[in-house]
Amino acid sequence: MAGRDKENEQVDQDYEASPAEDIDHYLCPGENEDFIEFFVCGDPKPQGSTRSYYLKKIDKVVTIHGNKDTKKWQLRIATEAQHANERRAISFYSPDPYFGYEVEAEFVFQRPKSLPKKVTLNTKRPDVDKLVRTVLDGLAKVLIPDDSQVVSIITRKRYAVDKESPGVRIAVRRLRQELPRLEKRPDDLHS
Repeated sequence: MAGRDKENEQVDQDYEASPAEDIDHYLCPGENEDFIEFFVCGDPKPQGSTRSYYLKKIDKVVTIHGNKDTKKWQLRIATEAQHANERRAISFYSPDPYFGYEVEAEFVFQRPKSLPKKVTLNTKRPDVDKLVRTVLDGLAKVLIPDDSQVVSIITRKRYAVDKESPGVRIAVRRLRQELPRLEKRPDDLHS
């Protein structure tokens, strides 16, 4: 029994020597707790426009998405985001409503064979804003609590170079904001 107490005492001392607040202790080498990056392979799909219809027979409003492939692409983004998060020593997800997020998305499209080599900019459909909406919806509840917490979006679309795979490279940075501290002034101390 005395030996077991010594073991427990040693465990307590070890725990006190490495406090949980020292998050660097738990990170993998080169890992940043406020940054995550990953690639989703596949043809990027835009969030289609939605239309709502009232169906009198069933007395309900039905919403239809313009692009039937959107949901599959969102699930693929969510799955890759979850895999990237699982490879980390500490989860990126935080329910804290005071965090902001910066999302960077680079969409890579297969270059059409008929496109002249001198054309370098991808100015064709789909629109960048609809592509980003799909990404944000895929990240919500997986890496970020709600896409309303995204305060900055950096995005671009381009054609694949050489044998590069089409898809989207996504980087998310968590932004911490300093909350104002309530400090008592000397006049308040006597109240």
